[in-house]
Amino acid sequence: MSPQSTGQSINMSQILTQWKGLSPWSIVSFTFNTIRILITNGYAMVPFIYTGWKQGFDSPWMIIAFVAVCLLILISAIIDWAMFRYRLFDDKLGIRQGLIFKKAHEIPQSKIQNIRLEQPFYFRPMGLYSLVVETAGSKKDEAVLAAVSYQQAIELKQQLVNPQHSSDPEPENKPETSQKFTSNQARTDASQANNEVPFESRFTNSQSLTAPLVLKKMKSLLLFGFYQNNLFWFAIIAGPIIGQFDWEALANTDQALGAMHWYEQTIAVNMLLQLLFAISLIIGFYLLLSLISMAASVLKYYPYQLSLSGDTLHRTGGVIAKQNDALTQHRIQVIRFTQPVIGRFLKLWTMNFKQVKGTEVEQVAKKHMLVPSMTREAIAELMPKLSGLVSESSTLPHSYSRIHLGWFWRRGFLPLLIPLVNTLFIGLNPFTELLWFAAICFVIGLYLRYRQWGYLHQGDDCWVHTGMLGQTWDLIALKKVQHVAITQTPSQKRKQLASLELGLASGPLTIPYMPLSDARNIAERALAITAKDHTNWI
Repeated sequence: MSPQSTGQSINMSQILTQWKGLSPWSIVSFTFNTIRILITNGYAMVPFIYTGWKQGFDSPWMIIAFVAVCLLILISAIIDWAMFRYRLFDDKLGIRQGLIFKKAHEIPQSKIQNIRLEQPFYFRPMGLYSLVVETAGSKKDEAVLAAVSYQQAIELKQQLVNPQHSSDPEPENKPETSQKFTSNQARTDASQANNEVPFESRFTNSQSLTAPLVLKKMKSLLLFGFYQNNLFWFAIIAGPIIGQFDWEALANTDQALGAMHWYEQTIAVNMLLQLLFAISLIIGFYLLLSLISMAASVLKYYPYQLSLSGDTLHRTGGVIAKQNDALTQHRIQVIRFTQPVIGRFLKLWTMNFKQVKGTEVEQVAKKHMLVPSMTREAIAELMPKLSGLVSESSTLPHSYSRIHLGWFWRRGFLPLLIPLVNTLFIGLNPFTELLWFAAICFVIGLYLRYRQWGYLHQGDDCWVHTGMLGQTWDLIALKKVQHVAITQTPSQKRKQLASLELGLASGPLTIPYMPLSDARNIAERALAITAKDHTNWI
């Protein structure tokens, strides 16, 4: 390390302890963020806009309104940039912002649970980044420092995540320098030729990370997007738009008439063929949505890398917007292993590290820190390497103790009352037949959920298994339990059953209709552990 580099690091530390504004390029970030909020909250207006577009926007007021909105967005972004100030104190990050409604808040380092380093596509040409800070209990990102240089972002991240190492000199691996630190000489020469170091290598070098714990290539991310398809909301939004089509005119086309004739001659003659045709349409629709989900998975996570530095996990990846998440292991409240129904066929799991949950009703769970496309063997190999976790279990269980059948009996017959009453009063007709079909499907769903609900107590850990067609394992370290509650209804008392609630900073987990003796054993073990441990749960 050269004296010049050491001097630059000390200079940067001194600058960070003074009130400082953001780069003017942050105006671009504020503008895109405002547009994103408008689109996110205004998706319900899409059908109306589409309808108006079909009818023709010939009024000059529409053009005036559009220009006015664009100007307001730009002015708002300029004000946000001009009034934003931040400063790093010894044990907290201070932020001031706002023109009319001024806001000043301080973020203690002890409450920071996740830090992300992102590089949106519009910052790549300038080599700038956004530093995103998440805290315990916040419903959104607590602070976003947009358009900061790479050196400044790394310095801030080191001081916020590992303040004890903040005084360590920064390695000479800035994007602007011509000397690059990497183990592969060929890659070094190529990077020097382009005067650029890959995002993942820069962060890995600057943080002195160990060898990557998990690497996921294109195939794994495509499989993740395929089995973890969560884009059914797209169909809900597209529904009103599809309703604007002139289906009568489409039905009279030669192609539509030919397809209908083929259906009547080939499919409609057999009930089994009709069922297979309907199933094929559902599968085809799922595959169509999966293509979107697979593309989104690759763009967000490729090339996926999970590394460990000290007690901090780092996840890097992203094609359009480069990302880096940092999460200290002791902040993890629950480790969730999810396997959707498609994932069960592929024998793949998704690991989610659940953090502290906010108290707001509209809280959206943060799911940035996850590990996709994991087999049981890969999980068993990864867990022992995470030595900073409070939990002791290292492998996924193969069995669990199921909750009592009484949970299903108390709920299984209620949905059948509605079609039964309607049938008694108005008789059996297409309407009541539909009610019976819906009620029976609901009861089957309840039974499948009962079959999947169970628990497993292993030493100082408790596993909770849930699901319906897919399955989920929640690994709870009893050391993280903040409170326990055992409740009994009169019928549960007669059968020596109880419902156990384990209160965690990430939210409560309940095991209903379990034997009273097992509920007491888990509760007493949790209380015994926490009684001797006075460290912060969070």
